[in-house]
Amino acid sequence: MYYLSFEPEDFATDAFFCSWVLHPTPEAEHFWLDWLKNNPTKARDIELARQMVLLAASDEVPAPGSETVDRIWQGIEEGKNRKVINFRNRVIWLKAAAAVVLLLVAFGGYFYRTGQKHTYHTAFGESRRVLLPDGTLVTLNANSSMRVADRWGRRTEREVWLEGEAFFSVSKLKKAGHAVKFTVHTHDLNVEVRGTEFNVNTRQDQTQVVLSEGLVHLQLHDRSEKEIRMKPGDLVDFSRSKQRLHVRHLPDASPMYSWKNNRWTLNDASLAEIAVLIQETYGVTVTIENDSLKRQIVNGIVPTDNMGDLLSALESILPITITHEEHRVTIRGRPD
Repeated sequence: MYYLSFEPEDFATDAFFCSWVLHPTPEAEHFWLDWLKNNPTKARDIELARQMVLLAASDEVPAPGSETVDRIWQGIEEGKNRKVINFRNRVIWLKAAAAVVLLLVAFGGYFYRTGQKHTYHTAFGESRRVLLPDGTLVTLNANSSMRVADRWGRRTEREVWLEGEAFFSVSKLKKAGHAVKFTVHTHDLNVEVRGTEFNVNTRQDQTQVVLSEGLVHLQLHDRSEKEIRMKPGDLVDFSRSKQRLHVRHLPDASPMYSWKNNRWTLNDASLAEIAVLIQETYGVTVTIENDSLKRQIVNGIVPTDNMGDLLSALESILPITITHEEHRVTIRGRPD
């Protein structure tokens, strides 16, 4: 279907689109996020359509009458009596929702002043994609949270606060001819961009930033160093406990954020390092039988859709046996 010609109300009456909004599947998520990445100018239409579908599906919002619909679209001044009539025509309802959403957006601040959550969370073993009103796509890794600034869209810059890990595909935005800055705040530093793709990890008492494309500016908290300017492939590590900054360039940075595609790309990773990843991602305690096993090196790609598949993959790569009981994972050497 030629979605590029769709208006918001067209998306909102499309069965495949509605299914994605209300009952997302991995296949639908992949299709729509990939489509949006290839058609960034449609981000606003997609977000408006999502709001229409959610509004139409809500039991808490009374359905507007057909006369109300016409008055909204014709711009009738406020204060006149409006007769509300029950109706069953979904297209008319979505047309009304489109008008309501567009009017509220026009008066500013709709997306974060009408019950939208200001903070997004993921549980252990869960990842989540978030589409912000400016078209920015954020993929939250497991056991992470992101808080979005109040009055989004009415400030001179876009701001979020991150705990955990997330991959950002930031849309470029201009106001009055000037680029609007997008800032990710962590405990250790601020990541400032205009439009780019990068990964931020705030686990293990440190902040790690990996740049996929574009340009990133980093400013450490309470440090006298000048601003750090990153180029694609650059990795910046800052250890809070050691107060140590490390900057290096990676020939291929994609393994650092392969998690967003439900896999880990392991390059010379020790079993001890993998155990830490398992604990952080799935919320379990991992015990390795002896020190020699901890030093075992793993290379390859393993699935992370669920922990069972991941543990089976590790057993196929290494001479180990893994048992999982409730919230405990034990790794032992396999008998010869």
